[in-house]
Amino acid sequence: MGFKENMKEAFGAARIGRLNNLQAYLKGPEQHRKEFEAIGSQRLCVLVGMANYGNIGDLAISEAQLQFMRRNFEGSILEIPTMHFWEYEKLLKEHLKPQDVLCLQGGGNMSDLYYWFEYERCSVMEVFPKVRTLVLPQTLAYTAQDSSLLRYSQRAYARCSDLHLFARERVSEELMKKTYPHTDVRLVPDIVLSLDAADYADFNLPRRTLTTMLRKDEERKLTDADWSIIHEAARAMSLPLKETDTIIETMDITPQQRKVILRDMLNIFASSRVVITDRLHGMIFAAITGTPCVVLSNSNHKIQGVYEWIKDLPYIEFISDVHETQGALNRVIAADTTYPLERIRKEFAPLKDCLR
Repeated sequence: MGFKENMKEAFGAARIGRLNNLQAYLKGPEQHRKEFEAIGSQRLCVLVGMANYGNIGDLAISEAQLQFMRRNFEGSILEIPTMHFWEYEKLLKEHLKPQDVLCLQGGGNMSDLYYWFEYERCSVMEVFPKVRTLVLPQTLAYTAQDSSLLRYSQRAYARCSDLHLFARERVSEELMKKTYPHTDVRLVPDIVLSLDAADYADFNLPRRTLTTMLRKDEERKLTDADWSIIHEAARAMSLPLKETDTIIETMDITPQQRKVILRDMLNIFASSRVVITDRLHGMIFAAITGTPCVVLSNSNHKIQGVYEWIKDLPYIEFISDVHETQGALNRVIAADTTYPLERIRKEFAPLKDCLR
């Protein structure tokens, strides 16, 4: 943790964030007042931290959150992009009503690997400690239990009187209950599992390729030797090979661009005969598009944990040993590929209840 991070802990993430984004904080009311005027007296759900950067998994989470709220929230929905909270802070203070809800972006960033997301969450909680606040389905995965950021988040969360944390797998559920003992913690799937892929993907595309989506970042667990084994198994399938990833070199992505990027990614899956991945949302994209998929683990518990929600799908198979890749490919490619969307959506009942 550097000097800026220590300053946030000493003076509060909201105060430091406000100073670091002073022009946006001051000009925000002028820029966004019409958005709030359009809402009027309607109940409001504010989605804070919506992805605007080049992680397609996070972009999918934002799209799924928006689709979920449109189905389940009675009222208006306002999107605030990641790291733009301070731009909206003054107007939120003016317009938020007791029946409104703040929803903070889900994902896998309750950790010290992605500390800036935690500071934005803490900022929201510091400014609005009495407003109903939902942290949408997340994975908690700090690398060090004595992390100063973790301790800071515990203090910030404890000050909120109406805070609800949603874990997307059981390991995180237990960790959240232990870490934030005075907070309501509930278990639901990753929000992208609720997404209707038919709103994005073209299911008339021919399925011709074997697609790999393998991590190259700090969450990678596979070795170079593992990659060789995987690619050997892929070549044995005698299908055209396509390599892709969920990371793109694009920033400041608008909601309109987000939808197009997700559509293009889901079309890659919809045109794949089979997929090999060690990315959580690679597995989920395969599930919701009915694409056979072999899944390998990464450096934390989130893939295997979320897999528990869909382990009964015969076309999605999690393996712990890369030497099992060939056999798994043969099994999933011959399996039924029906995605039980309505059954999965019923698992989100605890989240729907908190929106009432």
